[in-house]
Amino acid sequence: MTTAEVSSRATEDDPEPPHSVVRLSDGRTLSWTEYGDPNGEPLFFHHGIPSSRVAAAVMEPGAARAGVRLIAPERPGFGYSDPLPGRTILDWPSDLRQLADYLELPRFSVAGISAGLPYTLACALQMPERLLRVALVSGLGAIDSGDVLEGMSYEWRLIYTLFLKSQRLASLWMRGYGRSVQKRPERVVAEQIKRMPPVDGKILGSEPTLTNRITDLREAFRQGPAAAGDEARHHLEPWGFELRDVNFPVTLWHAMLDESHPIQMGRRIAAELPDCRPIYVDGVGSLGFIEHAESIFNALFTERPRIPGAVTPPETTPIEEDAELFPALLEVLPEPLAGE
Repeated sequence: MTTAEVSSRATEDDPEPPHSVVRLSDGRTLSWTEYGDPNGEPLFFHHGIPSSRVAAAVMEPGAARAGVRLIAPERPGFGYSDPLPGRTILDWPSDLRQLADYLELPRFSVAGISAGLPYTLACALQMPERLLRVALVSGLGAIDSGDVLEGMSYEWRLIYTLFLKSQRLASLWMRGYGRSVQKRPERVVAEQIKRMPPVDGKILGSEPTLTNRITDLREAFRQGPAAAGDEARHHLEPWGFELRDVNFPVTLWHAMLDESHPIQMGRRIAAELPDCRPIYVDGVGSLGFIEHAESIFNALFTERPRIPGAVTPPETTPIEEDAELFPALLEVLPEPLAGE
């Protein structure tokens, strides 16, 4: 049971982004920040790897317009959340349940971006009675064979090919990346922009996204690189469950030009989940969710919550389902921001 809370707000003397913390039943501290509409639909947002609570800030304007209370917790070892040695992916729902209890939210929704995917689905698996909706945004599925790397950029194919040979190597690479971030985060992000396709580099190189990403990386490695290294290894190991075990209805939003989480990966995820509503968006890459945040939230909250198992998914391929159910949604996606 949660026993205490401490809040922090940025000031001129303390430029760190705001956060709040709660004390969990085992004595650990769990950190989070809220964005969007404070009176809106509660949605817990699971960050990727390496990332932090700050990542959700880029979606705040869209959340506010869509009437979403976006709650961004940090998993153990990231930002201000205390580490939990030896933890697994399936340990996370207990932490989130305690935070939801503290915030007096009996029912809520969950979403995950990139490598936040398994933590989001773990919640759907372990506490479906508390959930209203589940969403995956640019999800990074299991890296279990070379086939899933099709469509990735050369850099990420190389990295994951090495990772497939050794989970320990993945952890070591992420820890080295973290040390580089701690020394020169601006340089790390600048190098990322150079290697990105133009559709994504243009977004990351523009304010306020650029400053947000630098801050996000700083917060991700605030306590050092151990948490990110461990999560990289966990993502490559068996998660403790299969996608087919998740019977809760899932909305999947995936960009067709994404070179970090290629569209083939999104289609595989959609095919393996028993009840998945895929939305594939053309013309945008891995950062397209920033410009289309409002549409993502609207797509998630326009339908009434469905009871797991009560609806039999149509026997169509993801592409057919997309074409049949979502033409109107794709037509009203926001135009790119001015100047981009």
